[in-house]
This record gives sequence, structure tokens and C-alpha cells, in this order.
Amino acid sequence: MKKSHVAKLAAFALVLPLLAGCDQNTEPIEPAPGGVTTEVEAMKYFATNDEFVVNAEATMDDGEVAPVEFGTFGKIDADMTPLRFGRFVSGMTRTVEIETEPGDTIAIAHVTRTVNGVLKVRGVNAAQETVLVEKPFTDQSVRNVVFRRMAREQNRFWLNWVPVATSLVHGATERPANTVNITQIQIETPSGRTIEINDPEQFWLRYRWRYMFLHQRCQEDVPELQPGEQLKVRVTVESAAANPDVVVLRYGYALMNKRRTRLELVSEEMNGGLYTRVYETSQVRPLYMHFHRGFFNMAVDAMTEETLYDDTAPYAVSWWGVPYRVF
Repeated sequence: MKKSHVAKLAAFALVLPLLAGCDQNTEPIEPAPGGVTTEVEAMKYFATNDEFVVNAEATMDDGEVAPVEFGTFGKIDADMTPLRFGRFVSGMTRTVEIETEPGDTIAIAHVTRTVNGVLKVRGVNAAQETVLVEKPFTDQSVRNVVFRRMAREQNRFWLNWVPVATSLVHGATERPANTVNITQIQIETPSGRTIEINDPEQFWLRYRWRYMFLHQRCQEDVPELQPGEQLKVRVTVESAAANPDVVVLRYGYALMNKRRTRLELVSEEMNGGLYTRVYETSQVRPLYMHFHRGFFNMAVDAMTEETLYDDTAPYAVSWWGVPYRVF
């Protein structure tokens, strides 16, 4: 979304009560986004162009083959020892469905994305040769955005609905390759607040800094962090693989300022043929917030070990995207 649109959208919402008695024929303060001619089209536009969405897509597209943190993963008994890896997105399609609730004051935008690309892994094979393995992938993700009606202006129709809350981004490899699944994320902020999420598509995070939103679905505010603060993250993963999965945390902004840190396995148990494993940040691999202010998306990315360590095994990934704000 253009920053001018974001700023004016927020400003307009604050002065709506003052405009109630104004001339309804007043020209729009800014033209509607290109191609947007109805309220529904406006909601679809904002649901796919806000800063959280743009950052979420950039977070999952590495655009380069890079180490997880400081270098190699370490040698294990595998076909290949990965040194660097990166996800390259080559295509993306988005569909948006709008569901308006009774009363015409709340609407939910269901955003579905299909992402195509290639995972590139540079490593050393059993013959001690440096190789580059490429694995094509198709991921799907879902995100829901809550809109609230702020007005019924005819000449400013594209400002009548504003986004006030969001679910997480819930992404995974297309079936049947999604053999690893994230089942829970716990985030502990520096203030001691703990956010526990078990259903990424139905856990609502409110945009507290924009508008008062008293919808019954809202559980928490979007995490708001200060630059340099330390964040603790705990992730539960369910997997059919005997070997532990690789879980990394992606956050940051722009190509040169992205962060990708590996979470440590802290517990494991087997139940009904599936492994439940818990990973978390630690003092060895702490997560310190970057100093760039704005709206971002932190992605928890769980990959089967074979995705990186086996040059012939298919790509299998599960990922959740958590919006956050640095102010």
C-alpha cells in the first residue's frame, strides 16, 4: 500500500464525525487506488497491499543463498551437509473473498495465496564436492483481515471500510507433501506479556494504534516492540519424521537487513506415530529486535530435515507469519 494511502486512511477515520454535516459532493481527498470502483474492491485492495502483507511476502522470499546464522548447520549422517540455503519465489497468485457479517459493520477478507518457486541448497556431498541442489515448491497460505465500516460516503467509498485486525499468515507446502506442521507458537514480550496461538487463521490481532476495535473475536493486540528489545519465541511442531526438523525464525526488512535464526530443540515425545517437538530461542541464539521502525511480519519456518539434508527428498515446509510493529 502506498504510504500516502495509509496515512490518509487513518486520518480520514479520525475526522469522520466532523464530516457528517459537510457537503456530500465534496471531491475525494485522493483518487481511489487504481482499478478500485466499489467498496468490496477497496477491501480486497487493502487486504493484499497493506504493509504487513508486503513484508510477509518479502520475509519468505530470500532472494539469495545464505547461511542460517553464522555458517554451516554441522555435519550429520546425511547425503549432503548444507552450508547455505535460500527460497526464491518465481510466481504468486492471490484470491480474496469478502464475507460481510450481519449488521453491515464488520467484514472479513479471506486472502489465499499460492506461491511457486525454488529452494536452493548449497552444500557438500558424500564425495566432499560442493553442490547446488534445487527443489521446486508450491506453497499455499491463508490470512484473514477484519474490516470495520467507518462511513457510508459515496464519493469516498474506498475509505468506508478500514482494516482493524488480522489473523496470522498460515502457510505450508501443498498436500500431500506437508508432512510437518506447526501446532503452537508462544511469544513472550519484554514486558512479560505472553501470546499463545494455537489456530493461526482464527487468532485475531488488533491494530491497537489505529482504531478502537471491540469485536468479540479479538484476543490480543499486534505485538509492539522497541528497537533492541529481546523477544522469546517457543514453537511446537508435529512431524512424521524420525529426525528432528529444522525450525528457523525469519524477521527484519529489506534484502540486506533480514534476520534468520535457528531455534533449538528442547523437548520431544512420540504419540500415535507422530513426533511432537518443541523449539525455542535461547541465550545462545537470542532474538534482538532490529532498529528499523515500521510494520513487519515474523515468520516461523519449519522444514523437514530431508528438505535440506537429502538432495533427492521433496520439499516439505510449514510456516506461520506473525505481524509485529517496531515503534
